[in-house]
Amino acid sequence: MKTLLVHFSNDNEVKDLCSRSKSHDIDVLELRDLSRKSFFKTHFRTKSTTSIRLRGYDIDLNDYDTVILATDETYGNIAPAMRVFISQNELRFKNVICLVFGEGRGVKKAGDALRTEVSLSGGTASCVISVSTKAFKREAEDLLFYVRHRLHV
Repeated sequence: MKTLLVHFSNDNEVKDLCSRSKSHDIDVLELRDLSRKSFFKTHFRTKSTTSIRLRGYDIDLNDYDTVILATDETYGNIAPAMRVFISQNELRFKNVICLVFGEGRGVKKAGDALRTEVSLSGGTASCVISVSTKAFKREAEDLLFYVRHRLHV
């Protein structure tokens, strides 16, 4: 079976680094929010998902045994686009690994929120990894570096 990396970030450099993780056994899906929102709604109403419209994707999660979810931390929450993706998909019986990009105290809260969303979707997050956005950009490693380092694979 294969691994799917699902990521969402507002930072183009982070998007590029996530895209570099694609290989023969790992597929990458970038979530894109098609809804038009103001700065206030994007950054301060991060729990609201009613106005989120994701770009269509043709991925069947049944083809994957491991799903890696990577998202930005936004004021202690995860990105609404990631929240919508998790709520629309069945994560039961999947090995789910979560990565949260950010700095400061909000990263732990966002990690807890991501773990909660996964459990509400029927899945279990085997681990939640906090990744400093600054270090991620500076080291220019792909996401699998952090997963392997944390899980000692």
